Amino acid sequence: MDEDEQSPSAVAGPASAPVRTPRRRWPARTIAALGGVLAVVLLAGAGLWWFSPWERMTGLHGAPPKAVDDVPSEGARYFGDVVDPVLAAGAVVEKHGRGVRAVDLAGGRTWWNLSRPGRAGVASVWKVDGRRVAVVWSDRRLTVVDVPSGHRTHVELPNRSAAAHLMGSEKVHVEAGGLTGPDGRLLVAAVQDREVDAYDAASGRRAWTRQAPRNCFYRDAVQDGIEVQTGLLSLDVDCLEYGGQAADYTYSTLLAPSGQPLQGFEHFPGGSLLPAGDHELLQDKQDGDVSSHGYRLIDSRSGRPLWRVDQWSSSDGPDAVTAAAGLVVVTDQEGGKVALYRAIDGRLLWRRELGDSVVLQAGMVIAGQVRVIEKEPRPIKVLTFSATGGDAGQQELPMFEGAGFPTLAGGAYGTLVVADSDPEPNGGERPSVLLTGGHRSR
Repeated sequence: MDEDEQSPSAVAGPASAPVRTPRRRWPARTIAALGGVLAVVLLAGAGLWWFSPWERMTGLHGAPPKAVDDVPSEGARYFGDVVDPVLAAGAVVEKHGRGVRAVDLAGGRTWWNLSRPGRAGVASVWKVDGRRVAVVWSDRRLTVVDVPSGHRTHVELPNRSAAAHLMGSEKVHVEAGGLTGPDGRLLVAAVQDREVDAYDAASGRRAWTRQAPRNCFYRDAVQDGIEVQTGLLSLDVDCLEYGGQAADYTYSTLLAPSGQPLQGFEHFPGGSLLPAGDHELLQDKQDGDVSSHGYRLIDSRSGRPLWRVDQWSSSDGPDAVTAAAGLVVVTDQEGGKVALYRAIDGRLLWRRELGDSVVLQAGMVIAGQVRVIEKEPRPIKVLTFSATGGDAGQQELPMFEGAGFPTLAGGAYGTLVVADSDPEPNGGERPSVLLTGGHRSR
């Protein structure tokens, strides 16, 4: 072997470096694609939450509220805006935050809360019948809730509010209530500016639709829900044209459960018709004259006027006449006078004069007694008069001193519900107040 020849094992040299596998790098396009997918997923999740159709009900623990059978628990029947909350199945159902809750009248406990994620909030709450309420959401969903069980039926309402948009209104303006037919089937009527849609309360299927006449729309159509007692739907109709000429013409219509007008009430002159008894309707404007004062009782079977009661106050404030259980309460809000009439024949049962300096809110009949809110002199309080007009006690409302606008909403089992119909000064909606035995329950 030559000297310059060496075996491979004898060759000395530097130690060989370990072999490294090159790090795999994600292509820029892949990273961008994954980022796009993640953004889409996040946006889809946010959109699903924001526009979510789901509802969440909590509560329903223990025994349900005691059902109200023969105990009067009707809400206030006012001309004009309907007052939240409503009373059904022994509970007061009211807007609470962005949702709605049911509170047991007997004890003040919350029976259930209903809410939805995202942007949808409760627009209004309506009474359907003795145990069901209708919740209208801001995205035009209507939820019929059975108060004792919490069972719900959903209806996605069409947008029938073309007239409201023409007038620049962006609010969801839907009024709802229950309508019971001779066969016992319960319908829920949803009233918008241009049409009325009736749905089966159990299945949510549409039963019928009725459109307002040309150049007319429905206004303040439902008062304290729809008449379940007489099986009629009372609608106010405003027309921008009458007899082929531009005019501001108002009339009322009574619809049967079939959706057809009751004979004699398809174009009934005057303003709103409120139920006052089994067959008595209280009308707030006579002969279509919107400037006239005075009210008249109408027989719903014949359309015949029964009697007329004059409005004492000459002010342009809210009307101060309510009706329920066959009785009519007339309140002179600025003159301090209250009177109770029998609806069927107009007989004056009693009249109280509290003084010219007394300022009152519209009174109402609850469990055979007349309740009236006295705003002046202070403090604000609820006055109670017996069936014969005698003093039956009073309850102060300190929570409304300097803020809010107390309005009677109904009651049962000795519990009185007072709602705040002007909660904006408090920075938001405030729950109603339950008064029991002279004390505030919450």
